[in-house]
Parts: sequence; C-alpha cells; structure tokens
Amino acid sequence: MNEQEHHYPSGGSHYSGSNRIPNIKQFVASLDKDKKARDAKIDAAEENQQPQQNDSLPQGAREHISSHNDGKNRRTVRDPTTGKDVEIVDITSKHVKSTKDPMLTVPNPSLQLPSTISTSPDQPDSTYRHNQDVTAPPDPIAPGSTSDVPIHGEATNVLFHPTPSISFEPMFASIEARANVLAAAIFFGIIIIGYTLSGGSLLTLIPLAAVISSGVFLWTKDLISQGRKMEWHSERKRGEFARVNLIPESVEWLNTAISLVWGLINPDMFAGVADTLEDVMQASLPGVIENVKVNDFTLGKGEALRVLSLRALPDGEVKQLKDGVRKEMEKDRDEQELKAEEEGGEFYNLEATVAYHSLPTEKGNVSARAEKNIGMQLVFYLGIKGLFGVPLPIWVELERMVATVRLRFSLAPDPPFVKTLSFTLMGLPKVEASCVPIVEKGANILNLPVISNFVNWAIATAASMYVAPKSMTLDIGKMLQGDDVKKETNALGVLFIRIHKAVGLSKQDRRGSKGGGSDPYICVAFSKFGKPQYCTRVIQDDLNPVFEESCALLVTADVVKADEQLSLELWDSDRSSADDVVGKVELSIQKLIQHPGRMFPQISKLKGVKAGSSMPGELHWEVGFFGKTQFRKALRTDGKDLSLPPGLRDKKELQDDKGALETEVENAVVCTPPDPLWPSGVLSVVVHQIVGLELENVKGSNGKRKGREYEPARPDAGEIKEEAGKKLPSAYCTILVNDELVYKTRTKVVSSKPIFEAGTERFIRDWRSAIVTVSVRDSRNREHDPIIGVVPLKLSDVLQSASQSTRWYPLDGGIGFGRIRISLLFRSVELKLPPAQVGFGEIGTFEFLGDQIRTVSYAPGEKTFLKLRTGGSSGSVKGQFCQRSQDGNGLAWDISGEGKSQKLRLPVRYRYRSPVFFEFHPPGKKRKTDIFAAVWLQDVPDMEENDYDIPIWRCDNGLRLSQNYITEGNYTSVPDIKIEEVGRLRFRGRFKPGTDRDHLKFVSDNESRETIESWEACFAEGVRAEHVKAEVPPVVQKLHEESLTHGRDVLRTASEEDKKMWLSRDGRDWTGAFGKDPNELLANHRGESGSGSSASASVEDQDEDSSDDDDEVDLGIADAEHGELDAEKKKKEKKGKDEDEGNGNYTWERNSEESSGAAGRASVDTRDTMDMTISQATQASTNSKNPIKVYKDYRSRSRDLHRQHRGLMQWKPMRNIAFAKDETLFAARRVMKVGSLSGRKPDVETEV
Repeated sequence: MNEQEHHYPSGGSHYSGSNRIPNIKQFVASLDKDKKARDAKIDAAEENQQPQQNDSLPQGAREHISSHNDGKNRRTVRDPTTGKDVEIVDITSKHVKSTKDPMLTVPNPSLQLPSTISTSPDQPDSTYRHNQDVTAPPDPIAPGSTSDVPIHGEATNVLFHPTPSISFEPMFASIEARANVLAAAIFFGIIIIGYTLSGGSLLTLIPLAAVISSGVFLWTKDLISQGRKMEWHSERKRGEFARVNLIPESVEWLNTAISLVWGLINPDMFAGVADTLEDVMQASLPGVIENVKVNDFTLGKGEALRVLSLRALPDGEVKQLKDGVRKEMEKDRDEQELKAEEEGGEFYNLEATVAYHSLPTEKGNVSARAEKNIGMQLVFYLGIKGLFGVPLPIWVELERMVATVRLRFSLAPDPPFVKTLSFTLMGLPKVEASCVPIVEKGANILNLPVISNFVNWAIATAASMYVAPKSMTLDIGKMLQGDDVKKETNALGVLFIRIHKAVGLSKQDRRGSKGGGSDPYICVAFSKFGKPQYCTRVIQDDLNPVFEESCALLVTADVVKADEQLSLELWDSDRSSADDVVGKVELSIQKLIQHPGRMFPQISKLKGVKAGSSMPGELHWEVGFFGKTQFRKALRTDGKDLSLPPGLRDKKELQDDKGALETEVENAVVCTPPDPLWPSGVLSVVVHQIVGLELENVKGSNGKRKGREYEPARPDAGEIKEEAGKKLPSAYCTILVNDELVYKTRTKVVSSKPIFEAGTERFIRDWRSAIVTVSVRDSRNREHDPIIGVVPLKLSDVLQSASQSTRWYPLDGGIGFGRIRISLLFRSVELKLPPAQVGFGEIGTFEFLGDQIRTVSYAPGEKTFLKLRTGGSSGSVKGQFCQRSQDGNGLAWDISGEGKSQKLRLPVRYRYRSPVFFEFHPPGKKRKTDIFAAVWLQDVPDMEENDYDIPIWRCDNGLRLSQNYITEGNYTSVPDIKIEEVGRLRFRGRFKPGTDRDHLKFVSDNESRETIESWEACFAEGVRAEHVKAEVPPVVQKLHEESLTHGRDVLRTASEEDKKMWLSRDGRDWTGAFGKDPNELLANHRGESGSGSSASASVEDQDEDSSDDDDEVDLGIADAEHGELDAEKKKKEKKGKDEDEGNGNYTWERNSEESSGAAGRASVDTRDTMDMTISQATQASTNSKNPIKVYKDYRSRSRDLHRQHRGLMQWKPMRNIAFAKDETLFAARRVMKVGSLSGRKPDVETEV
C-alpha cells in the first residue's frame, strides 16, 4: 500500500485489510538503519563547535549556532501542503530543552553589535530580500549575523529587521501643528495688513483671508494623507518581505486566547485520538500483556498548549499542487464537477510550532495530576494471551511535547467558510510521557520506565501516520454535519479471471503416473503486494490440469498508481517440504483497465522466477476489467425507508442517515437501488460502533425473595449504568458474506460503547440473494468466545430504495444487548456472468429430490454400492437399497426416505470448484472401482429443480477424473486419461444455497465453529431459514419493468404472463418480436396461446393497510393465538406473492414445514428435532418426571442453550471443559492433515 495513503478513519473512511492499524514493530523497522552511526558522527562535530562567549552581548544572550546539520534526523520529502520538496527534521531532546529556555534569533544590528550581513532601508529590493533571508530563521543563517536572546528580555523589544522606509508619523504631527499656525497667521495677516496699509473693507478682507488660509490648510492635510499612504505601502512591503522569507511572527496574543479557552474544551473531542492510540498499542502488545484499554482522557486546567511560532506560507507555492490535483480529478470527474470544486475558493497555508510542558505536582497524587496536566488512564491486562489477564491501571501523564505542523485551509464562500483542512507534521514530534501505577489505596510513586517507553513509542507510531509526505485531509463541512457515511467504494472495478487449464507442465516429483509427476495449483496475486488473493484447488499427479475456475479481484486506485502487475503463479504442492513455483504469467493492470467491459482470452507461455527465464508449459485463461455501472435514472426513488409503515415514512427523524450530498453520484447512491440488470458488483460493509453494550445476567433473579418481595426481579434491568467495568464485554466483530467469514475486527477491551470504524469490500455474484451477517463476540480466556448478538442483513431487504444504508440495528440471539451501527454500500459492475454462476456463493447443499437414482444401459448386478462425494462431504447408498429396473437394463437406488432408506443431501463448501462425484462399486469391488459419473456444481443454477441425465464412464484414473473439470463435452480432448461411456445416470436434484444443519460436520476449527454458530443464532431467532432465494424488491421490480417497456407499444399491449416471459430473459430467441403479436410468438414456442395472469398490485396498493376500521386494528401481536404462521400468510397476501412460483422469501420466513410449530425452533442437532411441533414440546415438558424424556428434551435443545450460556454452560468450569475438549479435537485434526496436499488459502482479512 502507498504509505502516503495511510490514514486514521474519518469522513467515510475506515480501517481495513488494506488500511491497517500501524504497530510499533513496523514503525521501528522503517527507521533509518544507519541513523545511530550518522548521529554519533554529527554529535562529535557539534561538540567541537561550542558557542563563543561575547562580553558585548546582553545578559542571557549568546551567539547563534546553526542547527542545520545535513543528515541528522533530516530528510527531503514532498510537502503535501505546498507541493514542493522540503527538508523536515524530527524533534529531538534538544528541541524540547529549548522550549524550557526559549530564545529568539535576533539580527546583530538590532543589538548594536557588528554583523557580517545586515539589512538597510536604502538597499535595493533584491539585496534587501537576500540579506533578510540569510539573517532570519530558520537555519541556515549566515555566521556572525545573529544572536540568540531570551524571549522576554528587553533586547527582544526591538524591530528585528528595519523596514525599507521610515515612519512619517512624528513629521505628520509636526506638519499638522505648523499648518494650523500658518493658516491662522495667514488669516489674521491678510486682515491686518489689508485694513491698515490699504484701507480695505473688513467685509471683503475676512472672506478673502478665510479662503486663502483654508486652501493652505487643506493642501497641508492632503500632503499628510499622501504621506500616510506611502507609509502604509512601506508597511505592506515589509510584510511581504516577512512572508516571502518565512519570518515567524509573535503569537503571544494567540497563547493568551488558548489559555482562556483551554479549560472550556470538552475532552470528548479528543476521543478519536485516544482511540487511535489504543489501537496502536493493542496491535503492538508484547506477549506478557494480553490487552490494553484507554479508560479516561483529561486535558487538565493548569497548563495549556503553547504556540511557539506561526507563519504564513505563500499562496503562490500552492499553484503547482492545485494544477496537479486538477489533472488527477479530470480522470474521474466531469467538467461541471471540476468547476464546482474550483469555486471552493483559495487556499490559506500556515506553519505552526506548538509545545506543551506539564506543571509540577505532588508525587503520587494522581487526582492533582489529572486536574492540572494532560493525561489518560490506561489499563494493562498482564498475562498470557488467551489464558489469563490481570488488570493493572496506569496513569499516563504528558510531560512535554514539541511538534511542527503545516496546515492548509481550503476556503469556501459559504459558512463555515472552510471547506477542507489538510495537515502534515514536519518531522516526528518529540513526546515524553511518564507512567505511574494506580493501586486501590492511592498512587504508587514507583516509576515504570518499561511501560513509559512503550507508551512513548506508541505515541510516536501513531504520529508517524501524519509525518510528511503523508498527510490527512478533514472535510470540515462534513465533520460539522457529522457525516461519516460512505457513499463510494474504494474499488474502481473488478478484474474477472477465468483459469481454464494448463498444458505441458514440467515434472516436479520423481514419482507419478503416466501424464503425472506434479501436483499443480494456481495462485492469483498482485506481483508487488505478493499475498495470494485467490488459489485454485490442487490437482494431484497431473501435468495437464483442467481447473475451469474463476475469481474476481478488486482494483483500487492504489493498485493502479503503484503500477501493479496481475500475477498468476503456478505452484507444485509438496507433502513434506515447501511448495515449488513451476512458472508464472504477469499482466499490466494499467494497460488492461484502458479496455474495460470485455474478456481477453489468453494462451500464455510460462516464464520462470528469474528474469528472462522460461519454464515448460502454457496457461489457458481469460481476463477482463469491468468498471462500475452508471445509475439508471429510471430506478430513482425518493430514498425513503420502505420498511416503515406509510404513516411514518415521511418523518425525517426516522429516515436513514445519508450525510452530506455534494455530487450527483452521491445523490444517486442514496436514491437509486441496485440494478437488476447488473446483479454482480462490489459490496462494502463497515462496522462503525456499538452503544449500550452489556452482557445478560444468564443466572436470572435470585429465588429467595424473603424480605425482598417488592423489589424488581432483575435490578440490572434498564439503561446501562457504566462505560467501563469488569462485567462489560471485550467485544470484537466478525463479518460473514454469504455464510463465509471474510473479516474480523480488533478487540475493544471492556467497554460499553466500542468504536471500530472498520470494514471490508468484497465482490458478490448476485446482490439479490446476498446476505451479510455481523456477529459481535466477547473475547474470553480459556473458553470459546460467546456470541453477544448477531445482525443478519439481506441486501434485497435493506437496499430497497437506495444503494447505500447506514442504520442502527439491535443485537439479538446471544448473551448480551446493544445496538450496532452498520453501513452497507453496493455498486454494480458491468459484468454479465453465466446464469449458473450468478449465485449465492460457495456454501450450499445438493439435494436429491426424487425417490430413486437410476442407471440406463448399466446394470452390473444388484447390491451395487453407490458412493458420492463433493467439496467437503460424502455420502453413500448401501447395496441393500439397489435393485434392477423393470426392463432389466439398469439399476435403481431407493432414496425416498421411507422405511430404512434415507434422503440424500450433500453439504458443499466449495461449490464453484467441486463436482458431485459418483462411484459405483459392484459386488466384489467395494474398495476399488473404475466406474464413475460426475456433475460439476458450477454448471448448476441455484434453487432450480432439474432432471439430470449424465454419462457413466469407465476410467483408468478415477483420481484424475474427479479433480479435473471433465464433462461430456470435453472428455475426448483430455490427454493421458482413458474414458469410455458405459451408460447413463438419471436423478432429480437441485442446489440449495446457504448454510443448513448438515453443515455442522464441517466444524474443524474455531473459524468454522464461529461461522456455524452465527447461522444457528440467526436461525433460532427466526430471521434465517435454510433456504435462500434471489429476490428483487417489488418497488425495484416495478420500476425496472416500466423502464424496459417504456417506448415499446408491443409490450404495453401484451398480457402480464407474456410480458414476464419477455422480461425474464430466459434465453428464448425473440428476434423480430417487435411489430408482431407476442401471443402468436409464444404459441410457436409453447404450442398454445395462453392468457396472462392478472397484473400484480401496484406498489402503492401494497403499502396500504388492509383496513382502517377501529373494530380491528393490526398491532402486530405474536402470541399463541396469533403466531408467525398467521403473520406470514398476511404478509404473503399483502405482497401478492405465491411461494409455489418461487417468489417466497425463504431467507427471512420459515417454510410451511418449519412454521407449523412454535415461534422459535427446538434445535438444529437432528432432523427429528427440527420437525418437533408445539404439542410434542408441550408433552415433553409435562412429562418432566421421566428422566429419559427430560434428557432427550435437553439434548434436543442443547446447542441453543449452550450458545446462550444456559443449562450446563452457565457455569464457567463447564465452559472451560468444553473449550479444552474442542481445542484438543481441533489440534488432533491439524495433526492428521500434516503431509496432505493443500494450496495457499488467503487469511481472513483484519485491520491489525
């Protein structure tokens, strides 16, 4: 990832696998390895350059020694504020020491001292500018031209640099006084002289004297005005010189204001800083510390942050940056948006140096420290991760801090007049903090240097996220509006890759059959990043593997800017040693994305790992880039929440948080639902925060009520009473997309309102069936992390009127309470997958629906044993259920479920890379056979019942047949394998997507255990069932059909059934349909002319309540009389849907079998308990005296009880025993898998 893009979550951004939380280890590793040797050399040079004492200097002053030493803590970077290369320096202890005894660099002429270089008002502008630059800080400064003077000494009350012109104010006052005297003398002189000498009349002399004296007075005033203008021009000139040469200005006025405001600032404003520091420390904890938490943060009222210097940066230096920004924006914005951005105003740039120094307090008095100085309370949990943790509260006090920061304000014409604020640190700040442990009876004076160093390193690591050339930009407008809603994905589009096969690979192993000798698999990755993004299955002992797998990789701006190469690496899997690279193929992503919207078939020769080398073999594959689609205006809605009743839908306070909408795309995101024409796309899931998080009191009320008859049964009921405590959970979240674990957040220790701001982006094949499940768990030691609550979200239910949703959801189905804020965002991409691959995902179950599995033209004999297996599971039909068909030409296996026979269901983990593979074992061949059949699940659509008629093959290599994608269409072209068709296999089946009870057998580690537990929790609460179907919201479907029929008169006059068949795009040839009667065309396809069904009810009719009669008001009551079945029927009648037609919402509503019982379910352990009815459950409870029935009833509900810490699991020792049992079982399974062939599976994404 580009280091310049590492940032703290703000304004719609979030932590993710590509924007990880920084840790101290990585930060230290990034420091210069040669820094110590270089620093020692520079320190030695500085020791030889001691300042010379000058007796003529004022008291406390000294000659200035330049601190500009090349190489020490210095580096040249691109300043993100001005867009120019600058040299930055990390703050050291010497800088901190200088803040205790602050000095100003003053030109020697201002101290009446000789100077090698000085400024003079009579110098030319160019000379004056140069002399001022080399005699003004910062370094380098001309030697012998300046001295360092204490800040508050008398010598500082001088003008450091003489202005180019002098002050005229005393002369103006003198001229004005003399002008008054002159005007009076002229006035009286004219009167006296004219009257006495010439004998003139006073009526004539007085007006004449007044006019002349007034003229002289006004001329003098004008002269003074011109002089003042010249003086102001000179002052502006001086200010320009000061700004151009970056002279710091006095900021004591600002420090006075800060000291007054400091005590009024709410410490909660810095909650984000404390949260970032906690995340950094959590990601960097050593093994002896299990967890860490920031418990409290105070600013203190004794000492405020001081600004040491403040200077403005020239606006002209930003022009280069603005031009660069415009060029970047031209790539993805139109001209109108660019003009709107440019109207945002100009930029104002500042550089400030700030410092802080704590006030002395009584040693050990923590309350006095918190009252006066900046500090925070940390809680370290000492122990071993996963076993135990002892809390140790620590008080951390900020002793001193010095930092230099550059600010860039983007000004806007509208309030608050600041659009964005960008800042960057000019070098690492110097921060020193002390730590004191807190005990129950007060504070311990014992200092903790180890923890103090750890905290100081954590602060430095957090600060490194913002050191130049890295920066952070805050949208001030959105922050004031509280906008953290994400309205655009980070992904620009997806790379879709189909891997067909590899041919002619080199033999890597000594052993191997004909055409074998290697166990290949392919990893897809970005060449510079290196980490595998997708891996195919391992095909054993084959030099010509046929994979036929596909994957999608998200392309972000970082990938494009880094000039990443798409890398397909072919590996050989080994049992006892590291896997070997067989060859690889690379492709330029920058070139590919210039040709979007199409697939490019490739036959690529493999190249070696070393540059210029090659390897035997070639790879047949396809690749294409597909960008995000434009929003269709025909699907635009008002953006209101359609799940609300019509009477509440217009209330603003009940609508989703949409944030600030600045562009047309953002408006479209919050008002346009996903497009049914483009079901595949990028899904973004962000977990913001949780509030009111607490654990349920699983033990309930105390049965002894004597003396407490009138007390509430549970005193802990009501609002949560604390933000941190021993009873609060240490929560983390897991995100499941289509029942696959894709993301796991960091743990936030003992808090009732944890902030995560973390999430992920994933490619999904079909938004109409996609389900996101967010589980919140409590991190615990020596026991499984229990579920606090789950939130299942089906995209077609959440995104009915917009492509983005940010809402609060209650946590349910676990051992706690709370409300979680989650954001969902879906953007379609211009990718059309085959119908069979537009599905739910990898997880599902293949169901055999008929009563028999039959063969035609293949009948080796009765009692033939049938074995089946697929990706992750296997099944069989014993020979006793096999018999010959009536014509004697085939066999039939009974799978009706009647008698001793069983219904056949195969749970699947890897649907798009595995087949349902049949093995036929005639009598006498129970172990080995050469008769097989296969149907690949990637060719099977979701939830479609089909009659399958597939070939039965005799093959000399059953392993190769089961692992390669070999079908009836390509088996003749596969080399090194003999295949002969000997019959046909016929059965009826379907692929049911999603998790169900049969997937319990997949639990082999903690990740799979947590995944199945999340589904169980949703299922138990009635918000998930075992069926998942693709659904389009009725509102979206209506808008979609109107958009397709708009302007087509032939479709407007067609019946609803005919129109539905036209819009279904089921593959029929409708060439020439326009201008002909659709009924006639349908008759040609169906052999009859049918009338269509009645049109579905309008959206407005669906939203209206069935009755407003006061005698019967539907309050949504669910009890024994008004159960879920009645509510389900009303809902189906209201929506006008028919479950038999395939439009029932199987995801959120139970089917008829499951709904016939209680509102909740009994368990998911066995099939019998799933069908338990209310009467059976009641009967079991009434016969509670029968211990056998009591035990069976407990066993039927054990998983639900244990998941909610009830029954035996309410006691911690029992949970410890269950944890140890499972961990032992998982360890044994890992040992059994040692030496097996496996590829490189990508890890679960996280931000730590």
